[in-house]
Amino acid sequence: MVLADRIRLANTRQLLRAFGGLNETYGCSEAEYSAGVNFSTRDFPALSTRTPRRRLRALTGLNGMYHLNGLLTVCGRDVVYTPDDAAAPAVTKPDAVTDGRKALVGIGTKILIFPDKLAFDTADGSVTALGALWTAAGKSVTFAPCDAAGKTYQVEAFGREEPAEPADGQLFLKVEDAGHPWRYDSTLEMYSKNSGSWAAVPLEYCRITAAGLGKLFRQWDTVTVQGAAAEAAGQSPELNGDQIVYDVGEDWLRVRCTPQGEYFYGTLVQNAAAAQWQSMDGKQHRSVDAAQTVSMERRVPELDFVTECDNRVWGCNSKENVIYGCKLGDPTNWFSYRGIAADSYAVTVGSDGAFTGAASCMGYALFFKENTLHKLYGSKPSDFQLSSLRCRGVAKNAARSLCVLNETLYYLSPDGVMAWDGSLPTKVSGALDAAKLSNVQSAVGGALDGRYYLHISREDARLLVYDTEKGLWSEEDVCSCDMTSTGGQLYLWDGQALWAADPTREPDWQSTDGVETDIPFELVTGDVGLDGTEQRYLSRLTLRLDAECTSTVEVAVSYDGGAWETVASLAAQGSRRSYDLPFVPRRCGSLRLRLRGKGQITLRGFVRTIAPAKGKLWEEDASWQA
Repeated sequence: MVLADRIRLANTRQLLRAFGGLNETYGCSEAEYSAGVNFSTRDFPALSTRTPRRRLRALTGLNGMYHLNGLLTVCGRDVVYTPDDAAAPAVTKPDAVTDGRKALVGIGTKILIFPDKLAFDTADGSVTALGALWTAAGKSVTFAPCDAAGKTYQVEAFGREEPAEPADGQLFLKVEDAGHPWRYDSTLEMYSKNSGSWAAVPLEYCRITAAGLGKLFRQWDTVTVQGAAAEAAGQSPELNGDQIVYDVGEDWLRVRCTPQGEYFYGTLVQNAAAAQWQSMDGKQHRSVDAAQTVSMERRVPELDFVTECDNRVWGCNSKENVIYGCKLGDPTNWFSYRGIAADSYAVTVGSDGAFTGAASCMGYALFFKENTLHKLYGSKPSDFQLSSLRCRGVAKNAARSLCVLNETLYYLSPDGVMAWDGSLPTKVSGALDAAKLSNVQSAVGGALDGRYYLHISREDARLLVYDTEKGLWSEEDVCSCDMTSTGGQLYLWDGQALWAADPTREPDWQSTDGVETDIPFELVTGDVGLDGTEQRYLSRLTLRLDAECTSTVEVAVSYDGGAWETVASLAAQGSRRSYDLPFVPRRCGSLRLRLRGKGQITLRGFVRTIAPAKGKLWEEDASWQA
């Protein structure tokens, strides 16, 4: 007997278990998703919902936050500091700042607050001003030449020849021109009985005395003197301007003053009405007009963008093409030029456009414009060097997107998200829609566990997450109008409250207060079936997933770009459990899947059963015979 030929259906099964991230481009594959929220790559190659966040406390009116040995928040006009040490009390400074957006940077134990030019000390909880301004305001100010010890002198005699029989310690002013005895070219001398000779007493400093003058300044500060009538009085034309404070007391300070002028050897007393000059012997007087009030200021530049590098604070602003660096280890002095390695530094750049951001990475202080990167490096002012590179810089309004993560600097540029590792910036947002990353109103960056968080505000807001180790993007629901990283935690602010991105890293990690439970999630895959050949179709699709807790999942499908149709659902109860969700799709060229629900799930894979579109004869070399 000869058996008839029979038809065999050659079905095949394909298992997809390595999932990519968010891909908003035309080339999104079935292993990626074209849209979705609250999925992450933390369990790669599986696709899991993000870690639940924890609500720490209510917080409104946030103008900036920074972490340094604790979390500093600036809310409205108040400054609140919460130390990392749970036993230490929080510090609140009401009405310490103005109400407006702040730029914050840390150096040592201090957090600097710009544009208010204040410093919060994390060690003692104090708020102090970086700059200082003293004005006479009706007080009299005395200017007198003095020696290196700050001592002033009075003489009883002057002339071209010294006295014949002087006493020990006697002072005498030896003059060059008898008609102008108080001129700078005269010489103050003191007689020494031990040596039997006259020795010159150089008066190369000026002692400035006024009530309360020295309380605002410290030794080696650089102060700007204005309004002094010394030049008009013929005492010294260079007293107005930047001066180094060589010594200071409660009511006086000593600055450098090179002998100059027709009336150098004398004392000038200036008040609101006039200035009176008196010669060193007290016998000659002169009166000059005092048009201005005397003021002394330790200046701090206006800075929009600040960063710390090599124990200096660096900054720039959007209104001038100047980069400023403070004195070494001293953010209160920005104009100190003594010719030493600890001097302040300033340089004007030649590139066009306004500065858009500043950061530190790889030992460099970096200053960005939209199309330029300025890199400043060196160990002291004498060997500081500035190099400029035309490249994709920081976008306007995106200064806060700058974030250093794993020795790489990430930021938002006009062309997308960039990564800079010391050479040239490279684009890492090729999988995202470039149009949705342009013309932003604000951009804020943060980091946690190798993931770069980027909050973008346009017409709406988005929170994008880039896994730097796997090179994959994802998106989470917006809870990040502002954020700051501590190295072990990421704090986010949603406009109403402060959140911790990973509750297990908090000191009271065992507490479940404020921890999210039902996390809403959604995912839309790329087109499934585009890799199929002719005469084959998708006959069955099974989703394999784990539910971490009580969760609900709804699976919908769109055939060939049509409307969404619900094909499966799941309501998981209790602890973790694995589930299979199978369904039979209808004939189509391609389809997309949408997963929507609440809770915590992990998509471990999906199995596709592929069947031929028509039968196939099974031919054998030998025939069955009876």
